[in-house]
Amino acid sequence: MSCKIKSIIIFIFCVVMLQPVLKAQTDVVKDKPLGSRNTKKEVKDVMGFGFLIRIFGLWSGPVTSSTPAGNFEKWYVDFRPVASAQISQFSMLDSQTVNNTSFFIVKHNGQLKVAMRTEGCFNKSCCTTYEVVDSVNEAKGYYRFSDFISGPKRAYTEFTFIENKFVMEVFTNKFNKVNPVELHSRFEAVLASRNAATEAIIEFGYPKPEMIKDFTDVFKNMKESIFFTPENDPYSSTSQTYTGNLTVNISIDSTLKTKDTDELCLLLTTEPLFNGLKYNLENLKYISKYVFLPLGTKTYTIRNVHPGKYYLYSYNDINNDKKHMTGDYMSSDINNILKVLPNDSVTVNTRIDMIIP
Repeated sequence: MSCKIKSIIIFIFCVVMLQPVLKAQTDVVKDKPLGSRNTKKEVKDVMGFGFLIRIFGLWSGPVTSSTPAGNFEKWYVDFRPVASAQISQFSMLDSQTVNNTSFFIVKHNGQLKVAMRTEGCFNKSCCTTYEVVDSVNEAKGYYRFSDFISGPKRAYTEFTFIENKFVMEVFTNKFNKVNPVELHSRFEAVLASRNAATEAIIEFGYPKPEMIKDFTDVFKNMKESIFFTPENDPYSSTSQTYTGNLTVNISIDSTLKTKDTDELCLLLTTEPLFNGLKYNLENLKYISKYVFLPLGTKTYTIRNVHPGKYYLYSYNDINNDKKHMTGDYMSSDINNILKVLPNDSVTVNTRIDMIIP
């Protein structure tokens, strides 16, 4: 999906420029303020270091795209640390459409910089792209990542942060079909919460100004930093640890009438969607992961689940509008709470047994 959805100049910061970034950290973990560990020198020594401070949290918003993947009313991403200097999100739409995005510190051209790795699958076609930060304006919350080899001539991704929002715009040459590059997709994200990342922040002392991968000669003799097969991927997802897997066994009450065109949905949130029996629509902003599945799916494993506590909800969408409203089916167990541990596998059951009133 990422290759369909997407295919900062050494700088010196003054203390005033860093204040909004450091405040954001201190507000999250008051008993162990991140700001106390991230000095002006650390941010100066790692190009794009401020980005690692801004990006963590639960975000959601609309995606507009010129790709076959189309537009999305809402995309939910959950960025949490998975290492001392790496943060990742793992999202999906269905079992065939996956987007995994990571930001981590690399050594490149003799300097420590933040890199971006995007692994995406769409209609069983997958690729992994790597970009490196090449332009930063911390005062304006601006960061640009571009292709390691071809630079912005092939592809680049811009992030602009303003308070509790960011805009991500992806530009590409559409696999060398257009010049100059054109807008590929735009994600307008709003922050829901940073709380879910707290445990991982404390666990790793995130973010630390240290190298995760040495990319000095990784893309040597390549024309662009993109891989269409996993064999030569310099930082494959299988080599990255810390997240867990969640296997969900799904059953549907036999008294509920279903048809082959029905669609199942599994939803993981970090906060409950119900206050007692009252549904709280606003809490959809706490979605961490979700997946749409064909009717008949009995078991599904959600991979790369951030360690933590979750609420599981399951639905049978009878009209395929993905809204799960009156008339659709859902599990009456609205307190299906589970906990995923680092590098662990968890199995839970869910039974769809009621009509949404």
